[in-house]
Amino acid sequence: LQIFLGALAFSFFAKGFCGSYMKSMSSQIERRFEISSSIVGIIDGSFEIGNLMVMVLVSYLGPRVHRPKVIGVGCLIMSLGTFLSVMPQFLMGRYNYERVTVTVDNSSMSVSACSPAWSVGRPVTDATETPSAVKNFGCEKTTNSYLWLFVLMGNLLRGIGEAPVMPLGVSYIDDFSKEENSAFYIGLVRSSGMFGPTLGFLLGSFCASLWVDIGVVNIDDISINPKDTRWVGAWWLGLLICGAVNFIASLPFWFLPYSLPKEGENEKLKISHIPVQGDHCKIDPPVQPELKVYSIYLSIADFLPALKKLFGNPVFLVFIFLTILQYNSLVGIITYETKFMEQQFNVSVARAIFLIGVILLPVTILGMFLGGFLIKKFKLHITEMTKFASITFIVAYLLNLLYFTCSCEVLQVAGLTATYSGLKHLSSPKTNFMASCNADCGCKLDQWDPVCGDNGITYMTACFAGCKSSAGTGKNMVFHNCSCVEGKGHGLGNSSAILGQCQRESCTKAFPYFLALQTACAFILALGGTPTYMIMFRSVSPDLKSFAVGIETLVGRVLGGLPAPIYFGALIDETCLKWGIKNCGGSGSCRVYDTKAFR
Repeated sequence: LQIFLGALAFSFFAKGFCGSYMKSMSSQIERRFEISSSIVGIIDGSFEIGNLMVMVLVSYLGPRVHRPKVIGVGCLIMSLGTFLSVMPQFLMGRYNYERVTVTVDNSSMSVSACSPAWSVGRPVTDATETPSAVKNFGCEKTTNSYLWLFVLMGNLLRGIGEAPVMPLGVSYIDDFSKEENSAFYIGLVRSSGMFGPTLGFLLGSFCASLWVDIGVVNIDDISINPKDTRWVGAWWLGLLICGAVNFIASLPFWFLPYSLPKEGENEKLKISHIPVQGDHCKIDPPVQPELKVYSIYLSIADFLPALKKLFGNPVFLVFIFLTILQYNSLVGIITYETKFMEQQFNVSVARAIFLIGVILLPVTILGMFLGGFLIKKFKLHITEMTKFASITFIVAYLLNLLYFTCSCEVLQVAGLTATYSGLKHLSSPKTNFMASCNADCGCKLDQWDPVCGDNGITYMTACFAGCKSSAGTGKNMVFHNCSCVEGKGHGLGNSSAILGQCQRESCTKAFPYFLALQTACAFILALGGTPTYMIMFRSVSPDLKSFAVGIETLVGRVLGGLPAPIYFGALIDETCLKWGIKNCGGSGSCRVYDTKAFR
């Protein structure tokens, strides 16, 4: 039993570790495959679909199968799914982010972005490539646009593999441990699984800060930093680690027996077996097949009355509605939180993931434990628990209203959210990208390689800023003589721009307040989480407890976990101001959001 407990605790750790890592990489996957947030939501939901496909079957067949082996198979399937998700990285070739060609004059120092003669913009490639090679650059691999289906299928497999771990593991412990120990053991296994998500987010943070083609590309040649919306981290690296962890988790289960002697019965057995010779040869008579079929028929016949009984219980019904609402909000927040932090507060995705792993998750775990402790300490009855839970939820709701004060200005992009003269204006339906200062530059409208002018305004490319010359290479390139940046107290020809969008200082200052507010909300919600869960147990009859848990999980996932990432993603897509363009045309992932609408 101890070996099984250890193995199960590690498999709980493994599934939490990989699940949170996948969640943290959603924005990296979005950019790598140039897809919209709603498709990321579908990829995210595929895990739930896989899980639901087999969950009911697994829970029902539970005691009739070799449980440790089925859990072992589940871990192997999770490992397989994770490795499948990595495949596109090795099929796609290198990641070429959108950037703009600059023409090189005879002297290698002067590089021009705005040049009437070179009005044909195109993606940068190695300088040695001939123009004909450039024309077909990246376009022969149009199948690339569907490679995200590998990630979707991998996620689906992960969902299928995860299904048996919890119900079979918990029932196995319950069957073969002493009654007074079983709750303690299950609590131990679940709490050891809590470390998984924290470590998953930490690994996500580390991988998001590495460049996607690490080891293949010289990092010094990359002109963008992790705060850029085109940056893609090494999302595949952590998945390899996840796959390996899941594979290791499956190993011990192959060596565990179908059933164990019940804890504390070993001593009795030893005493009773001494005098009798050959007792171990006795074989239990096989179960009659008619009986087995009959018992299945009976349990199916009981199914509908049990369902009717559960949903006829008003307390349980209210609890189910609560579960659906909470699943929706929590899943929506968790899936897009890193993107929100990045867009609103100018934080790199790697840092956002790190903070969630180090601050938010531990605080949530603490809240859950404390909630359970308070119930035990004050011996709360069901009515007291409901009061306690309602108070925590009302407080959390009121705190949520404070999010509206964590405001932050929209990024000032000339021709998109600000005029070229520097006046802020709302993005009108007809955005005017061109101005008199860059009219003769021949800029391409669909490009995005932002530069930040001295005047604090971001321009879509150096060409839109009207820059005539530049110095330096890679990240350190500085553009000079930018005609659109001039005019605000700059002398003529004395205006420059640097690569990357402008930093929004006030947003970075507001970030700690947002984080503190979020931590408080997470703690208070978690505090009410345990009593709410107990309400379900106390309000249904004992024989329906496990059925109630199953219904709660099913409903929460079908009406919460599945749709939430998809419709949240679609709504977030609505607030996009500038879409990226793929090599072969067609819109990619979003580059700039209207942060006010997003919030």
